[in-house]
Amino acid sequence: MNDMEQKRAAVAAAAPADGRPPADAEKSRIAERIRQKLGSLSPSERRIARVLLSGAPTAGLESSAKLADHAGVSGPTVSRFVTQRLGFQNYAEFQQALRDEIAARVVSPVEVYRRQRVAPAEPGFASRSGAALADSVLASLESLGPAEFANATALLADTQHHVLAVGGAFSQLVAGYLVGVLREVRPGVRLIPPIAAERAAALADIGKRDVLCAFDFRRYESDTQVFAAAAKDAGARIVLFTDAWLSPIADIADAILPAHEAGPSPFPSLAPTVAVTETLIVAVAGALGEVGRAHFERFGGIADRWLRFWPQAEPGQDSRSGSLPPGSDH
Repeated sequence: MNDMEQKRAAVAAAAPADGRPPADAEKSRIAERIRQKLGSLSPSERRIARVLLSGAPTAGLESSAKLADHAGVSGPTVSRFVTQRLGFQNYAEFQQALRDEIAARVVSPVEVYRRQRVAPAEPGFASRSGAALADSVLASLESLGPAEFANATALLADTQHHVLAVGGAFSQLVAGYLVGVLREVRPGVRLIPPIAAERAAALADIGKRDVLCAFDFRRYESDTQVFAAAAKDAGARIVLFTDAWLSPIADIADAILPAHEAGPSPFPSLAPTVAVTETLIVAVAGALGEVGRAHFERFGGIADRWLRFWPQAEPGQDSRSGSLPPGSDH
Protein backbone atom coordinates (compact mmCIF):
# COMPACT_ATOMS: atom_id res chain seq x y z
CA MET A 1 0.00 0.00 0.00
CA ASN A 2 1.52 3.36 -1.07
CA ASP A 3 1.40 6.61 0.90
CA MET A 4 -1.71 7.92 -0.85
CA GLU A 5 -3.57 4.64 -0.29
CA GLN A 6 -2.62 4.75 3.39
CA LYS A 7 -3.87 8.30 3.73
CA ARG A 8 -7.16 7.39 2.04
CA ALA A 9 -7.58 4.36 4.26
CA ALA A 10 -6.90 6.45 7.35
CA VAL A 11 -9.82 8.78 6.60
CA ALA A 12 -12.20 6.30 4.95
CA ALA A 13 -13.99 5.61 8.23
CA ALA A 14 -15.06 9.26 8.37
CA ALA A 15 -16.75 9.14 4.96
CA PRO A 16 -20.45 10.08 4.92
CA ALA A 17 -22.77 7.16 4.17
CA ASP A 18 -23.70 8.47 0.73
CA GLY A 19 -20.48 10.24 -0.21
CA ARG A 20 -22.04 13.68 0.09
CA PRO A 21 -20.79 16.51 2.32
CA PRO A 22 -21.39 15.98 6.05
CA ALA A 23 -24.03 18.02 7.85
CA ASP A 24 -21.47 20.68 8.78
CA ALA A 25 -20.29 20.91 5.20
CA GLU A 26 -19.48 24.61 5.49
CA LYS A 27 -16.75 23.72 8.00
CA SER A 28 -15.52 20.84 5.85
CA ARG A 29 -14.72 23.04 2.86
CA ILE A 30 -11.62 24.39 4.55
CA ALA A 31 -9.83 25.40 1.34
CA GLU A 32 -12.86 27.39 0.20
CA ARG A 33 -13.10 29.19 3.54
CA ILE A 34 -9.39 30.04 3.48
CA ARG A 35 -9.66 31.50 -0.02
CA GLN A 36 -12.56 33.71 1.01
CA LYS A 37 -10.37 35.23 3.75
CA LEU A 38 -7.09 35.59 1.86
CA GLY A 39 -7.49 39.33 1.45
CA SER A 40 -7.70 39.92 5.20
CA LEU A 41 -4.89 37.62 6.38
CA SER A 42 -1.65 38.83 7.91
CA PRO A 43 1.66 37.83 6.23
CA SER A 44 2.17 35.02 8.77
CA GLU A 45 -1.38 33.75 8.26
CA ARG A 46 -0.89 33.83 4.49
CA ARG A 47 2.10 31.52 4.89
CA ILE A 48 -0.14 29.00 6.71
CA ALA A 49 -2.78 29.41 4.02
CA ARG A 50 -0.26 28.72 1.26
CA VAL A 51 0.85 25.50 2.95
CA LEU A 52 -2.74 24.29 3.24
CA LEU A 53 -3.76 25.37 -0.27
CA SER A 54 -0.72 24.57 -2.37
CA GLY A 55 0.39 21.31 -0.79
CA ALA A 56 -1.30 17.99 -0.22
CA PRO A 57 -4.70 18.31 1.53
CA THR A 58 -3.33 16.07 4.31
CA ALA A 59 -0.87 18.77 5.46
CA GLY A 60 -3.32 19.85 8.13
CA LEU A 61 -3.52 16.31 9.52
CA GLU A 62 -0.04 16.71 10.95
CA SER A 63 0.45 18.22 14.40
CA SER A 64 0.07 21.96 14.81
CA ALA A 65 3.80 22.15 15.57
CA LYS A 66 4.68 20.50 12.24
CA LEU A 67 2.27 22.73 10.34
CA ALA A 68 3.84 25.75 12.01
CA ASP A 69 7.30 24.48 11.02
CA HIS A 70 6.24 23.98 7.38
CA ALA A 71 4.82 27.51 7.25
CA GLY A 72 7.71 29.12 9.13
CA VAL A 73 5.47 30.58 11.84
CA SER A 74 4.94 30.01 15.54
CA GLY A 75 2.61 27.46 17.10
CA PRO A 76 0.33 30.14 18.59
CA THR A 77 -0.05 31.69 15.11
CA VAL A 78 -1.39 28.37 13.81
CA SER A 79 -3.78 28.11 16.75
CA ARG A 80 -5.09 31.65 16.19
CA PHE A 81 -5.47 30.99 12.45
CA VAL A 82 -7.56 27.86 13.06
CA THR A 83 -9.76 29.35 15.77
CA GLN A 84 -10.05 33.04 14.96
CA ARG A 85 -9.85 32.92 11.15
CA LEU A 86 -11.49 29.58 10.38
CA GLY A 87 -13.86 29.52 13.33
CA PHE A 88 -13.01 26.13 14.86
CA GLN A 89 -13.04 25.56 18.59
CA ASN A 90 -9.56 24.04 18.53
CA TYR A 91 -7.00 22.32 16.30
CA ALA A 92 -8.58 18.89 16.89
CA GLU A 93 -11.93 20.09 15.52
CA PHE A 94 -10.14 21.57 12.52
CA GLN A 95 -8.44 18.24 11.83
CA GLN A 96 -11.71 16.30 12.07
CA ALA A 97 -13.34 18.67 9.57
CA LEU A 98 -10.35 18.19 7.26
CA ARG A 99 -10.68 14.38 7.55
CA ASP A 100 -14.35 14.67 6.58
CA GLU A 101 -13.41 16.80 3.58
CA ILE A 102 -10.73 14.39 2.37
CA ALA A 103 -12.99 11.37 2.90
CA ALA A 104 -15.80 12.95 0.89
CA ARG A 105 -13.42 13.99 -1.86
CA VAL A 106 -12.00 10.51 -2.49
CA VAL A 107 -15.38 8.71 -2.61
CA SER A 108 -16.01 7.76 -6.25
CA PRO A 109 -19.35 8.30 -8.03
CA VAL A 110 -19.63 4.51 -8.28
CA GLU A 111 -19.44 4.24 -4.50
CA VAL A 112 -22.01 7.03 -4.09
CA TYR A 113 -24.42 5.18 -6.37
CA ARG A 114 -23.80 1.91 -4.53
CA ARG A 115 -24.53 3.45 -1.14
CA GLN A 116 -27.65 5.40 -2.07
CA ARG A 117 -30.82 3.45 -2.69
CA VAL A 118 -32.52 4.32 -5.99
CA ALA A 119 -36.25 3.64 -5.88
CA PRO A 120 -39.13 4.32 -8.29
CA ALA A 121 -40.59 7.80 -8.03
CA GLU A 122 -43.45 8.12 -5.57
CA PRO A 123 -46.10 10.85 -5.17
CA GLY A 124 -44.45 14.13 -4.27
CA PHE A 125 -41.10 13.11 -5.79
CA ALA A 126 -41.01 16.09 -8.18
CA SER A 127 -41.59 18.64 -5.43
CA ARG A 128 -39.00 17.01 -3.17
CA SER A 129 -36.55 16.96 -6.04
CA GLY A 130 -37.19 20.64 -6.71
CA ALA A 131 -36.65 21.52 -3.06
CA ALA A 132 -33.34 19.62 -2.96
CA LEU A 133 -32.12 21.33 -6.13
CA ALA A 134 -33.24 24.75 -4.89
CA ASP A 135 -31.35 24.27 -1.62
CA SER A 136 -28.21 23.24 -3.48
CA VAL A 137 -28.42 26.16 -5.89
CA LEU A 138 -28.97 28.69 -3.09
CA ALA A 139 -26.15 27.26 -0.99
CA SER A 140 -23.79 27.43 -3.98
CA LEU A 141 -24.56 31.07 -4.74
CA GLU A 142 -24.43 32.15 -1.10
CA SER A 143 -21.04 30.51 -0.56
CA LEU A 144 -19.32 32.22 -3.50
CA GLY A 145 -16.40 34.30 -2.27
CA PRO A 146 -17.03 37.97 -3.17
CA ALA A 147 -13.39 38.55 -4.11
CA GLU A 148 -13.24 35.39 -6.24
CA PHE A 149 -16.50 36.25 -8.01
CA ALA A 150 -15.39 39.85 -8.63
CA ASN A 151 -12.07 38.64 -10.05
CA ALA A 152 -13.80 36.15 -12.36
CA THR A 153 -16.18 38.87 -13.54
CA ALA A 154 -13.34 41.29 -14.27
CA LEU A 155 -11.37 38.69 -16.22
CA LEU A 156 -14.30 37.71 -18.43
CA ALA A 157 -15.43 41.31 -18.94
CA ASP A 158 -12.02 42.45 -20.20
CA THR A 159 -12.41 42.31 -23.97
CA GLN A 160 -8.63 42.58 -24.35
CA HIS A 161 -8.64 38.94 -23.25
CA HIS A 162 -9.81 36.01 -25.32
CA VAL A 163 -11.96 33.54 -23.37
CA LEU A 164 -11.62 29.79 -23.82
CA ALA A 165 -13.69 27.15 -22.06
CA VAL A 166 -12.95 23.49 -21.47
CA GLY A 167 -14.78 20.80 -19.53
CA GLY A 168 -15.03 17.11 -18.80
CA ALA A 169 -17.36 14.28 -19.74
CA PHE A 170 -20.45 16.03 -18.37
CA SER A 171 -19.25 19.50 -17.45
CA GLN A 172 -18.40 20.15 -21.11
CA LEU A 173 -22.14 20.78 -21.46
CA VAL A 174 -21.94 23.72 -19.05
CA ALA A 175 -18.73 24.97 -20.67
CA GLY A 176 -20.63 25.02 -23.98
CA TYR A 177 -23.49 26.91 -22.36
CA LEU A 178 -21.10 29.53 -20.97
CA VAL A 179 -19.58 30.05 -24.41
CA GLY A 180 -22.96 30.07 -26.17
CA VAL A 181 -24.30 32.93 -24.04
CA LEU A 182 -21.09 34.86 -23.37
CA ARG A 183 -20.26 35.25 -27.06
CA GLU A 184 -23.52 37.16 -27.49
CA VAL A 185 -22.22 40.01 -25.32
CA ARG A 186 -18.49 40.03 -26.08
CA PRO A 187 -16.07 38.91 -28.82
CA GLY A 188 -13.29 36.34 -28.65
CA VAL A 189 -15.05 33.46 -26.89
CA ARG A 190 -14.28 29.87 -27.89
CA LEU A 191 -15.19 26.37 -26.72
CA ILE A 192 -12.35 23.82 -26.81
CA PRO A 193 -13.84 20.39 -27.59
CA PRO A 194 -12.57 17.27 -25.79
CA ILE A 195 -10.55 16.20 -28.83
CA ALA A 196 -6.79 15.82 -28.56
CA ALA A 197 -6.02 17.64 -31.81
CA GLU A 198 -8.30 20.56 -30.91
CA ARG A 199 -6.79 20.92 -27.45
CA ALA A 200 -3.26 20.75 -28.86
CA ALA A 201 -4.11 23.46 -31.40
CA ALA A 202 -5.59 25.66 -28.66
CA LEU A 203 -2.50 25.27 -26.49
CA ALA A 204 -0.26 26.18 -29.42
CA ASP A 205 -2.02 29.56 -29.62
CA ILE A 206 -2.74 30.33 -25.99
CA GLY A 207 -0.90 33.14 -24.24
CA LYS A 208 -0.99 35.97 -21.72
CA ARG A 209 -4.06 37.60 -23.28
CA ASP A 210 -6.19 34.52 -22.73
CA VAL A 211 -8.54 33.48 -19.92
CA LEU A 212 -9.34 29.79 -19.55
CA CYS A 213 -12.64 28.79 -17.95
CA ALA A 214 -12.02 25.24 -16.73
CA PHE A 215 -14.85 23.00 -15.51
CA ASP A 216 -13.57 20.11 -13.40
CA PHE A 217 -15.52 17.97 -10.92
CA ARG A 218 -15.08 14.63 -9.13
CA ARG A 219 -13.64 12.33 -10.90
CA TYR A 220 -11.22 15.18 -11.58
CA GLU A 221 -10.12 14.51 -15.16
CA SER A 222 -6.42 14.37 -15.88
CA ASP A 223 -6.67 15.75 -19.42
CA THR A 224 -8.48 18.86 -18.17
CA GLN A 225 -5.84 19.32 -15.47
CA VAL A 226 -2.98 18.88 -17.95
CA PHE A 227 -4.60 21.39 -20.31
CA ALA A 228 -5.10 23.93 -17.51
CA ALA A 229 -1.51 23.53 -16.28
CA ALA A 230 -0.14 24.04 -19.80
CA ALA A 231 -2.35 27.10 -20.28
CA LYS A 232 -1.11 28.53 -17.00
CA ASP A 233 2.50 27.92 -18.01
CA ALA A 234 1.79 29.86 -21.22
CA GLY A 235 0.61 32.84 -19.19
CA ALA A 236 -3.17 32.42 -19.33
CA ARG A 237 -5.43 33.27 -16.40
CA ILE A 238 -7.71 30.52 -15.10
CA VAL A 239 -11.28 30.73 -13.82
CA LEU A 240 -12.17 27.39 -12.26
CA PHE A 241 -15.69 26.00 -11.92
CA THR A 242 -15.56 23.03 -9.56
CA ASP A 243 -17.28 21.26 -6.69
CA ALA A 244 -17.10 21.80 -2.94
CA TRP A 245 -13.98 19.64 -2.61
CA LEU A 246 -12.06 21.66 -5.22
CA SER A 247 -10.33 20.29 -8.29
CA PRO A 248 -6.52 20.10 -8.16
CA ILE A 249 -6.64 22.95 -10.69
CA ALA A 250 -7.52 25.17 -7.72
CA ASP A 251 -3.82 25.33 -6.86
CA ILE A 252 -3.14 27.39 -10.01
CA ALA A 253 -6.49 29.12 -10.54
CA ASP A 254 -6.87 32.90 -10.45
CA ALA A 255 -10.54 32.67 -9.47
CA ILE A 256 -12.42 29.69 -8.05
CA LEU A 257 -16.20 29.30 -8.26
CA PRO A 258 -17.25 26.13 -6.41
CA ALA A 259 -20.78 24.73 -6.55
CA HIS A 260 -22.53 22.09 -4.50
CA GLU A 261 -23.37 18.93 -6.40
CA ALA A 262 -25.93 17.39 -4.04
CA GLY A 263 -29.31 16.73 -5.58
CA PRO A 264 -32.24 14.34 -5.34
CA SER A 265 -30.31 11.39 -6.77
CA PRO A 266 -26.94 9.64 -6.56
CA PHE A 267 -25.92 11.47 -9.73
CA PRO A 268 -24.02 14.75 -9.21
CA SER A 269 -26.26 17.64 -10.16
CA LEU A 270 -25.12 20.22 -12.71
CA ALA A 271 -27.97 22.58 -11.76
CA PRO A 272 -25.93 24.50 -9.13
CA THR A 273 -23.03 24.90 -11.56
CA VAL A 274 -25.40 26.18 -14.24
CA ALA A 275 -26.76 28.68 -11.70
CA VAL A 276 -23.25 29.87 -10.82
CA THR A 277 -22.44 30.13 -14.54
CA GLU A 278 -25.58 32.13 -15.32
CA THR A 279 -24.97 34.45 -12.38
CA LEU A 280 -21.44 35.11 -13.63
CA ILE A 281 -22.69 35.79 -17.17
CA VAL A 282 -25.16 38.38 -15.87
CA ALA A 283 -22.39 40.04 -13.84
CA VAL A 284 -20.12 40.12 -16.90
CA ALA A 285 -22.90 41.64 -19.03
CA GLY A 286 -23.38 44.32 -16.38
CA ALA A 287 -19.65 45.06 -16.28
CA LEU A 288 -19.52 45.37 -20.07
CA GLY A 289 -22.32 47.95 -20.04
CA GLU A 290 -23.00 49.61 -23.39
CA VAL A 291 -20.18 47.69 -25.05
CA GLY A 292 -21.95 44.45 -24.22
CA ARG A 293 -25.32 45.82 -25.27
CA ALA A 294 -23.98 46.95 -28.64
CA HIS A 295 -22.38 43.54 -29.25
CA PHE A 296 -25.59 41.78 -28.25
CA GLU A 297 -27.62 43.86 -30.71
CA ARG A 298 -25.09 43.27 -33.49
CA PHE A 299 -25.08 39.53 -32.76
CA GLY A 300 -28.88 39.46 -32.62
CA GLY A 301 -29.23 41.30 -35.91
CA ILE A 302 -26.98 38.79 -37.65
CA ALA A 303 -28.80 35.86 -36.07
CA ASP A 304 -32.20 37.26 -37.05
CA ARG A 305 -31.08 37.78 -40.64
CA TRP A 306 -29.79 34.22 -40.76
CA LEU A 307 -33.11 32.88 -39.54
CA ARG A 308 -35.07 34.95 -42.04
CA PHE A 309 -32.99 33.56 -44.90
CA TRP A 310 -33.35 29.99 -43.69
CA PRO A 311 -36.30 28.42 -45.60
CA GLN A 312 -39.37 27.33 -43.71
CA ALA A 313 -40.38 23.79 -44.52
CA GLU A 314 -43.78 23.20 -46.08
CA PRO A 315 -45.94 20.49 -44.51
CA GLY A 316 -44.37 17.15 -45.36
CA GLN A 317 -41.16 18.78 -46.64
CA ASP A 318 -37.75 18.20 -45.05
CA SER A 319 -36.42 21.63 -44.02
CA ARG A 320 -32.89 20.44 -44.84
CA SER A 321 -33.74 20.36 -48.55
CA GLY A 322 -33.92 24.14 -48.87
CA SER A 323 -31.07 26.39 -49.99
CA LEU A 324 -28.62 27.90 -47.53
CA PRO A 325 -28.34 31.60 -46.72
CA PRO A 326 -26.39 33.70 -49.22
CA GLY A 327 -22.67 33.14 -48.91
CA SER A 328 -23.02 29.69 -47.27
CA ASP A 329 -21.23 26.64 -48.59
CA HIS A 330 -23.23 23.72 -49.93
